[in-house]
Amino acid sequence: MPTLNDPDGTPQHINSENMGEVYSVTEKVQLHANVHEKECYSVLIDVTTASTDDDFFYLKNNDDRDLVITKIGGWCDDANQEVSLYIAGTDAGTDAGDALTPANLNAGSANTADVDCTQDATDLAISGGRVVRLMKFPTTALQLAAFSFDTGIVIPKNQRMHLQASLAGLINMTVTFYFHD
Repeated sequence: MPTLNDPDGTPQHINSENMGEVYSVTEKVQLHANVHEKECYSVLIDVTTASTDDDFFYLKNNDDRDLVITKIGGWCDDANQEVSLYIAGTDAGTDAGDALTPANLNAGSANTADVDCTQDATDLAISGGRVVRLMKFPTTALQLAAFSFDTGIVIPKNQRMHLQASLAGLINMTVTFYFHD
């Protein structure tokens, strides 16, 4: 019968319940993407939306690898603000606004994110997509809120995510993501 051998060639130790005994080191995939792959990024959004239900931000993945969003955090000046996170929009809408460049979260890396990324104070009017998360801000204006996505929000190549504000007003947010094969 074949055996599973340790690196030194000895058979792996089996415990009294017939289970292999191993020692391991675990790390979150985000940490691995940042430390080893140098492919973890954040993009800062600073926009004052002009009216209700404005699409104010979008991110399109141009990379062959999946883009995985892990966290969005920030604050707004309206205590009743809700931001809807859409995925799978079908276009860039008006494609107006300011191009944003995500920052690599590894100071030793020269890697850049292969994305199209835009914010705009007027409605980008992006077509299609579906809401996958509603982010409700605290009832106190300008209070920090953080929204983590344990399963990640996966944006494959040539797909988009966009954000829509329910109310007009100042919004400052940070979107954190990494690339994964």
